[in-house]
Amino acid sequence: MPLPHSRSTTRTARAGRALLDALDATESKRLLAAILAAHPELVAEAADLADAQLGALTVEDVAEDVALALGELHVEDIWERSGPQADGEYAEPIEAAWAVVEEAVAPYIADLARRIDLGRRAEATVLCQGTLLGLYRVSQEEGDFLDGHAPDSLEEVAALAIATWKKGRAGRATARGRAEEWAAMGTFVSLALPEWRSFLTRALGSRPTGGQKERKRR
Repeated sequence: MPLPHSRSTTRTARAGRALLDALDATESKRLLAAILAAHPELVAEAADLADAQLGALTVEDVAEDVALALGELHVEDIWERSGPQADGEYAEPIEAAWAVVEEAVAPYIADLARRIDLGRRAEATVLCQGTLLGLYRVSQEEGDFLDGHAPDSLEEVAALAIATWKKGRAGRATARGRAEEWAAMGTFVSLALPEWRSFLTRALGSRPTGGQKERKRR
């Protein structure tokens, strides 16, 4: 037998959920901070949930998201950004093409930098590899409008992803750990991105060393 006022309770819960869903990112963050301040006993549970959410990503998922973000670009986006500008400058179509590509991938580069700053190195590597794979897949598509405007823009952004990933290596892991990360990234590039192997290997740079110092400390 249904409990008294169960329908009313359900409607109230739905209304509450709708209100929470309507909050933007800043409002949601402030609300979470307020709840945790009022109920500090929930901090550990919230941290566990945050850890699980941050760790729930795969190379394939990231690659699909990046390819989708780039797939939503159109040549009109370049035309709108090129030509005479409000400041009196003139933007070449190639400059506009680079700009729209960089903006489309910027959230993934920012997320990569964030995870590196948090010390979540394994996730940063997954995110970097997924970003590279998404860019690479788009570069292999025939008839891509970028070919006629900024054929190197995808490679430029790929090199930026590598550079961002590399910034987190020094001082955040042992020499052996850094070398293993470099080797794993090099293997990924060779197997998954064969046509970009040459320039991405240069972007990776020399393999980290320091094993002798590490052995001396032992």
